[in-house]
Amino acid sequence: MTPDSSASGRATHLRGIALIALSTIAWGSGGLFVRLLPYDMWTIVFWRGVFGTLFIGTYILYRFGSSVPAVVRRMGSDGVRITAFSTAIITFFVPAFQHTSVANAMTIYAALPFLTAAIAWLWLGERPALLTMLASAFALAGIIIMLGPSTGGPRLGDGLALVATTFAALMTVAIRRSRAIDMLPVAGLSTALSVLIAWPLAGHVSDLSWRELGIAAGFGLGPMTLGLMLYIIGSALIPATLTALISTMEAPIGALWAWVGVGEVPAAATFVGGAIVLTSVFGRLLLERRLVDRAAKTVV
Repeated sequence: MTPDSSASGRATHLRGIALIALSTIAWGSGGLFVRLLPYDMWTIVFWRGVFGTLFIGTYILYRFGSSVPAVVRRMGSDGVRITAFSTAIITFFVPAFQHTSVANAMTIYAALPFLTAAIAWLWLGERPALLTMLASAFALAGIIIMLGPSTGGPRLGDGLALVATTFAALMTVAIRRSRAIDMLPVAGLSTALSVLIAWPLAGHVSDLSWRELGIAAGFGLGPMTLGLMLYIIGSALIPATLTALISTMEAPIGALWAWVGVGEVPAAATFVGGAIVLTSVFGRLLLERRLVDRAAKTVV
């Protein structure tokens, strides 16, 4: 590997990390928008999807113009598979939150790096880095401390959260496997499909005020459009397991959004657990940066 190609690879890697980190910040605001919309989850998913489809669709038209149909056709079976995984994530997490506690659902989601590692190993032969797995274990412990999942045996929502987390792992690995595909149409199609799924189940589609429609538009622009697009694009640039590890920051970031947005002061356990999660992720990234810099000096 030449120094130029090595530098290009490092730049791509850093860009992927930055995109996934930004997507986590955007997705973390989802809980805040849910608190600001006093409706059933399917109504929220419907309007979030409507505005998300509008925003993503507008950008797709701006970028590709009249060649949009050709771009969609070039997605092929891999693009269809990723779209199905993305739609399933959007769909299954809604009833999961309705049938179990948020703490349980988020703790199950924190297992994403381990599921992703197993699928990436079996599907791509991509062995997870030991440092990533250790950091993931610490991040999982931090989320358990932070959220304090409830006891009393498994619930329906726990199973649905596990299904959604499995689809998230499958999507992350599938995107890594299909890096040549333009992922923007995937984001647009999955948001549109979420609207079609939520529409017959939503109980208050026509009840939102203008202010609430504005909040729903913010939900569609932030977590849905920016979060989904950045995640899908960034996942193709870095190892799947590292993508999943960075995504665990969604729990502490979500708590910060709720604190700033609606004055929901986090408990002491939230600060402790959140600090463990953030330390795990940033510690892993800093160690990796040192290893990359050392390797670059060796090449030179």
